[in-house]
Amino acid sequence: MANRPYTGYDATASGKRAGFETLIDLLEAHFGLWNNGTWNVRPKRGKKSMSVHATGRAGDLSWRGSPYRGTGNYQDAVRMMEWLEEHADGLGIEAIFDYYPKPYGRGWKCDRSAWDNYSKKAFSGVPGGDWVHIEISNEWADDPQHYIDYFKEHLGDSVEVKPAP
Repeated sequence: MANRPYTGYDATASGKRAGFETLIDLLEAHFGLWNNGTWNVRPKRGKKSMSVHATGRAGDLSWRGSPYRGTGNYQDAVRMMEWLEEHADGLGIEAIFDYYPKPYGRGWKCDRSAWDNYSKKAFSGVPGGDWVHIEISNEWADDPQHYIDYFKEHLGDSVEVKPAP
């Protein structure tokens, strides 16, 4: 896997982006996590700069259990993160942030193709956060069929997901 440029915040979207929403639906269906939030026009927590959530290319998936829909098992999140890293190029994954590990969580980014275990607080909710933050490039953010076809090819037809509107 070659390093790719990281986009980050580039422009505020006018709404949810169908490709990214379909990716989130597929990840929920295949890995047992639940959508804890995608498109939201807001600054980063505790900062003045805009969150990538505002672009429609970022979302949070939680493994939080009952009464929520997650399994309550952090290993399900780890399995998903490993799969996302392995398939980052084909999915356009640019960042994966894991809020759970001590001392301050960890992050994977496409411009270094590696995990960084943070030694100081990089974002709020760490350690112990029960969600994973993911970001994608613009390439397929509006192309739900790309994600449906990719999952079908790599994980089979075990779930039916309609393209997000």
